[in-house]
Amino acid sequence: MNEETWIKLGDQTAGNLRSSQNTYMLAVSALTATIVFSPNFEASFLLTVAAIGVGLFGLLTFENSQQGFMALMKGMPASMASTEMGAAFQRTPFMVFRLANAVLVALIAIAQVMRVNS
Repeated sequence: MNEETWIKLGDQTAGNLRSSQNTYMLAVSALTATIVFSPNFEASFLLTVAAIGVGLFGLLTFENSQQGFMALMKGMPASMASTEMGAAFQRTPFMVFRLANAVLVALIAIAQVMRVNS
């Protein structure tokens, strides 16, 4: 793969991640506001399903983006891999990012479900 193609793929992957993160943040914020400011929970089942669904969306879309970045690192052109920046990219701790995202999204979803069902 040549450098220009690799850079375009990286931009596309980063754009997908930004779009997914923005969608998740908007959805989780709206759901949290609904849960916090609702006087009663007549639709507690629906809010529970929504909390679980938004959490799954956050987990799966971030994981998809991380898989894309890991695939990009494997296909990095040799001319870029031999530079200091290329070496830094290859040392990116994707597993740490994936674990942190899973824990944070799960904690948010659990807190929302607990609040709805309390």
